[in-house]
Amino acid sequence: MKPTKILSLLIATIVSAAATFAIVRAVIANGGSVPIAPNNLLISIPSIAVIELLTAIPIFRYRRELTKFATTGKRPKRIDPFYAVRILALAKATAVSGALFAGFALSLVLLQATLPVIPESIWLNAVALVESILLIVVALIIERACKLPEDGEATEAKANSRPGPEVTPA
Repeated sequence: MKPTKILSLLIATIVSAAATFAIVRAVIANGGSVPIAPNNLLISIPSIAVIELLTAIPIFRYRRELTKFATTGKRPKRIDPFYAVRILALAKATAVSGALFAGFALSLVLLQATLPVIPESIWLNAVALVESILLIVVALIIERACKLPEDGEATEAKANSRPGPEVTPA
């Protein structure tokens, strides 16, 4: 599985923002109002980020112990590879959905900021935007933690930290 590219997340954000902007503009032109981020969304997004971080704790712990392995030589207990793949897939999906939410919230903030009278509900949409960006950051951190270091780096660090027996010609 390839790492999520920031460019693809930006494209998803821009497409989501453009679609939301056009739809909400049409709704406003027909007498509707600008949608406001509901309270359950403002609670759900950080909850998803926290739950995802909690489920990734074994992966962070394994990464930390793997870096200690280079110096101590004590091999860490491996985590279940299926669990790691599930966490990785969850992180990728969360990054993309966070980008879509960010585009939605960004377009709503821009629409409310350009209205003749700026409503107080702009803060709810701004909070949703910030939370969506934080969700993307959390997902990318977890995704990067799922990547194993290259074999050459680990063995080279281990070789440099503990000198082996020297071979002398007989």
